[in-house]
Amino acid sequence: SGPWREAETYIYGRRRKVRWKEVVGLWRVAESDVPVKLVVAEVAGYKKRFTLVGSALELTGLEMVELFAARFRQEDGFRDLKQRLGWEECRAWTKNPIERTSQAQWVTLSLLRLTQFALESAGEVDWWYRPPWRRKKDRPSVLDVERLLRRHRGEIQRFLAEWLGDEEEAA
Repeated sequence: SGPWREAETYIYGRRRKVRWKEVVGLWRVAESDVPVKLVVAEVAGYKKRFTLVGSALELTGLEMVELFAARFRQEDGFRDLKQRLGWEECRAWTKNPIERTSQAQWVTLSLLRLTQFALESAGEVDWWYRPPWRRKKDRPSVLDVERLLRRHRGEIQRFLAEWLGDEEEAA
């Protein structure tokens, strides 16, 4: 019940309009004496409504949507680390190799994201792939940057070999 509230905020990489309603109540799944906040939100660019339940009563509904979206981007990052950069293949059993591997992968993912954002902001549009099953895809992904770099792998290897003074290995 009550009117929809509206605002604009930064969600999933761009400013979006958000409409939401919120209510505090008791949820049977949680302990019956612990109040929870329920938020239903419509986010511009998404077909389905967001339905969130949380115990942080001091947050507004909009703040809960922002936090959910930020958390979801973290999950995307973990997925990218696991699926695209081989994190699941890290078989280290001690702290140091795990930290080194994780740091190297986070730096790599960050560099891929920065490359993606730089190409996108420069207005480049023909370098990334729009799959036939997703023609409305409107922005590149980390996978698109990986494809771009793979296409130029030979050139990159030759450049690095020349730079390092190993021209014989580049041949």
